[in-house]
Amino acid sequence: MSNTSSASNRVASFINSVRNRRSVSPVVQRLLELCVHYQQQQQNNQNNLASPSSSNVNPIDLNEQSIRKIKHLFKKIPKPRRNSSIEELERAVLHKDSRTRCVTIRKSSDDTHEQSSRLNPVIESCRLWRWSDLLNQDELKPVDYCPNAVHYGLDNICVNPYHYERVPSTYSVHVPRLPPEAVQSIPDIHPPSISDAAANQVPENRTYETPFQSQSSPSLSPDSIASQDSFHSPCSGVNNDENVETVTPMDLDIILIAQSNPPREVNFASEQVELQQPREWCRLSYYEFSARVGEQYPATQSQVIIDGFTHPSNADRFCLGGLTNIDRTLETHEVRRSIGRGVKLYHIRGNVFAECLSANPVFVQSPIANKRFSWHPATVCKIPSNVRLQIFDNDEFTQILASAIHEGYESVYNLTKMCIIRMSLVKGWGVDYRRKSVTNTPCWIEIFLDGPLKWLDSVLFTMRGPNQSITSVS
Repeated sequence: MSNTSSASNRVASFINSVRNRRSVSPVVQRLLELCVHYQQQQQNNQNNLASPSSSNVNPIDLNEQSIRKIKHLFKKIPKPRRNSSIEELERAVLHKDSRTRCVTIRKSSDDTHEQSSRLNPVIESCRLWRWSDLLNQDELKPVDYCPNAVHYGLDNICVNPYHYERVPSTYSVHVPRLPPEAVQSIPDIHPPSISDAAANQVPENRTYETPFQSQSSPSLSPDSIASQDSFHSPCSGVNNDENVETVTPMDLDIILIAQSNPPREVNFASEQVELQQPREWCRLSYYEFSARVGEQYPATQSQVIIDGFTHPSNADRFCLGGLTNIDRTLETHEVRRSIGRGVKLYHIRGNVFAECLSANPVFVQSPIANKRFSWHPATVCKIPSNVRLQIFDNDEFTQILASAIHEGYESVYNLTKMCIIRMSLVKGWGVDYRRKSVTNTPCWIEIFLDGPLKWLDSVLFTMRGPNQSITSVS
């Protein structure tokens, strides 16, 4: 306790000395104080855990380094917008507010080679005010309303630490091995066909909006700012009523199980099963109405564009324009001409984002995204042009899977539907459109997420045992 008190006194003296330095501007002083406050919280947590190395850090040296890093970060912000950007950064750090705007700097030519380096400005910003033990960029994912996140490879990158979320080094769940009598009672389960999945479903419709599409710059008043933990992106419904004709769609109702049924205690021997990301992180199937056109496209790159041009498809581009269909209708021809630049998919540590590049919107049915916004599981969300939405969240899926494991084998198996995302191009479907099913749309994509699907296979195999296996894609 005396060591902690002594360190606190030295930090307080240091902060007072900094206030008298003419070379340190007031805003640097304020951000340093926020940094010191955060570091003290981290230090207290380490002391509570009896960390052997926690007492070896000299707080004065640490804070002198922080001053240099903050100044260096400020110098990278272009002068014309430096004051407003610094104010926005202070707003984000002071209120832990993810709804603040981007604070962008010009990416240097070395940034692509220094992901793990101490010189990476995004890493340094996050270390200063959020996670002092952050190792590299691979431990971060962007919030979906940040257009300039470092993951997107743009010339201007965002260094707002509250525009990023931390992801675990590995995703895993504990899986019990079922006893023989339980294995014998498992019913035969067969995945639904496309026509079955679409039957008797007329989903409601929503439109996704980023925070800055529907509001001006947020006020500095603490009462008007929500912390990141309680924040939900504002979304506008095309209809305010819950216009869903089918209350529990067959292929999506499993998502509600974890909410409606508390987990049961399981006393079987368990095994830890980790998510392993395969080389092909997803497979894309293209449909015109209910007919699949062309071969499946395997995605191996972290960024993949789906567009309407006739260029041959390659590792980072799935071009629909060159696909032929002798039964193609005039309506489909017209829609295909409107696809244009299409949509871009980003795969970031198992999390998937979709950005509409076309002048026309895309429409997405993503069970994970719907759960995040507290929408009905079958909801179809409109993504306007130049807007990006997270359509699969690995953290959310891990929690749902852990709950489903306690519900039983069939509950886990039914989660395969959460790993399949449907996306129509140009034309939407649902209660607000004349097309009531995805198979009534002229051009649409089915996205199979291979990492989560194979993870479910491993979980099912572990639960059932090696002699009686069934897979999520059988």
